[in-house]
Amino acid sequence: MGERRMARRYLVVGAGVAGVTACQSIRDNDPEGDIRLFTDESYPFYSRMRLPEVVSSKVEPERLVLRGPAWLEERGIRFHPGEKIEGIRLDPLTVISARGQYRADKLLLATGGYSFVPPIHGAGLGGVFCLRTMADALQIRDQAQQATKALVIGGGVLGLELGNALRARGLEVTVVEVFDRLLPRQTDPGAASILQKTMEQMGFRFRLGVRPVEIRGDGKRARAVLLQDGQSLEGDMFLISAGVRPRLELAKAVGLTMDKAVVVNDRMETSIQDIYAAGDCVQHRGLYYGIWPAAEQQGLVAGTNMAGAEASYTGTLMSNQLKVLGIDLLAAGETDPEGSLEAELVCDPPRGVYRKIVYKDDRIVGTILLGDISGHKKILRALEEGRSLGSLKGSVLRDPDALGD
Repeated sequence: MGERRMARRYLVVGAGVAGVTACQSIRDNDPEGDIRLFTDESYPFYSRMRLPEVVSSKVEPERLVLRGPAWLEERGIRFHPGEKIEGIRLDPLTVISARGQYRADKLLLATGGYSFVPPIHGAGLGGVFCLRTMADALQIRDQAQQATKALVIGGGVLGLELGNALRARGLEVTVVEVFDRLLPRQTDPGAASILQKTMEQMGFRFRLGVRPVEIRGDGKRARAVLLQDGQSLEGDMFLISAGVRPRLELAKAVGLTMDKAVVVNDRMETSIQDIYAAGDCVQHRGLYYGIWPAAEQQGLVAGTNMAGAEASYTGTLMSNQLKVLGIDLLAAGETDPEGSLEAELVCDPPRGVYRKIVYKDDRIVGTILLGDISGHKKILRALEEGRSLGSLKGSVLRDPDALGD
């Protein structure tokens, strides 16, 4: 009889969508492999996008869990919640935590990102929060029970959803955004104007195109935000939602090649053999995505290759499909906020509808669909394929079905 091969040891650092998808892919391709999944959070894989629902008390934290301990156990994945990996040793490949050291044949860094806090004086005062983790959501929820007025710094998707969660609790909410429109990454001025009017009717207040320069307090607790124009806005709690930056501490310490994030190839391999990376901590072909679909696809490719099979990642369409305060929004490709490209447009402010197709020559290169996303699957398919539309150009919004299946 031949000798039994030792099970290959896989370590995955980070239990978000990239890490958990990689674990599933490893198991699919290596039924005997020894898989360990580490996270410094106490919760298993959950939906970060739904954290505002915890803030509003619409749901309890357990409802957000997508892959719990039972799911992991069924697949033979050893779960290490609340165990922060503090270092990596290369020879032999080992990860180190306060609880122990673990050898690896293949290592995946799926460390995700952290909430970026702009250099605002006073941002460290009590009563100032960011929302990234379940622990953050619970802390904000508890504080909101004693508050009446909240200021949200940042008018992106998370900032607006967080503001809406606080508004649902009865707080007066003001959103401060340095750009001159809401959702600057997803919208153009026309779509943003319609969204803003809808939100103002819901009770939101806005200060757009102005930068917060200082958070002032009584020594320990924040009481007001001073804006660039000299206005001071008072509040009981202050929420900073200024985007996400990749978590790179481990990658830097071990010497991985980096630019804006960890540089990976199409196999999700880093510059060091047997170390892979995926999700919000990576940069691929010069692009940093920071979106769920990209992290999921990257995790799948990383896990497949770690287990000895073959897969390639060639990129993800920059697309966001979501509900902002219950309003459907889809933005993909080049949304052309400057209005420099040819576009097909349907604008119906009374209905809260804004639909835009952006063209280069006779090809769709971008779209914004607000309030009515009908036909979006066919529009996205034409965008992804780079299909020449010929005579259909300019009539897609009128009849998306003409694009075919």
